[in-house]
Amino acid sequence: MAKKKEQPAEEGSPAWMATFSDLMNLLLCFFVLLFASSTMDEGKIQKIAASFNNISFSIMNESQVSLLSGDMMSGGVTQVPDVMSILSEAGRAIEGNSGDNISSSATDAGNLSGQLSDEELKEEYDKRGEEQSEEMYEEIVQMAESYTIDDQIILDYNAQYVELNLNGSILFDSGKAEVREDSKMFLQKIASILVKYKYCTIEIEGHTDNVPISTSKYADNRALSTERARNVYDYLMSQENFIDQNMKIAGYGESKPVASNATEEGRAKNRRVVIKIYNQQNSLN
Repeated sequence: MAKKKEQPAEEGSPAWMATFSDLMNLLLCFFVLLFASSTMDEGKIQKIAASFNNISFSIMNESQVSLLSGDMMSGGVTQVPDVMSILSEAGRAIEGNSGDNISSSATDAGNLSGQLSDEELKEEYDKRGEEQSEEMYEEIVQMAESYTIDDQIILDYNAQYVELNLNGSILFDSGKAEVREDSKMFLQKIASILVKYKYCTIEIEGHTDNVPISTSKYADNRALSTERARNVYDYLMSQENFIDQNMKIAGYGESKPVASNATEEGRAKNRRVVIKIYNQQNSLN
């Protein structure tokens, strides 16, 4: 009697594996969609990036900063670079620096990479800004001394900017906005100082006392102060290669006095031009 021919064994994976694979793919897609639709705290990430952008040492390259602070932050997670890897790189860069501030800087980086409260983040942000402003302030003091104009300007700084206070009587005749000929050399030296910070935001403000003015050329003190700021801006731009988009002008008239207008001495202090050089951190905003 002939033997029954044996059926060949089926090759490949069992049929249930195909169904299981489809199910796993669907679950994976579902979780990827959930992850992509989540949002991140854009403001906090930008502040963290800015706070690392310290003059004293560089821990982020330009491409990483632009990615963190650019328009790519507007979308979901898939549009944002790996923030934690950047923070880790920042920590490694700090640890590789030598000096007395290594341990404190590394601690700061570790704190920033964790979950900071808004108050803690603001404190760290202000601290970084003040450090940058102080460094700029010390540099400007040295340059002003080398140009022998340190006794003609009043310097101050805060967490946002360094302020140069120029007496209006040095620059302008009473009731006029044209820069005096004998003060142009002084402004030329100011331009030589400012150009070092041309990549920062530079704001020129005009201020007056409260003595009313009304002429055919200037309707009030605000118009006079604005024109004075503009003329200082024009002269500075003619002396050095500034970046126009980083330059700002404003006229405040009598609205922001620094002394009492009841005395001539106080009014003289209020007639001024103030130049604010914003530090690197605040020039990003």
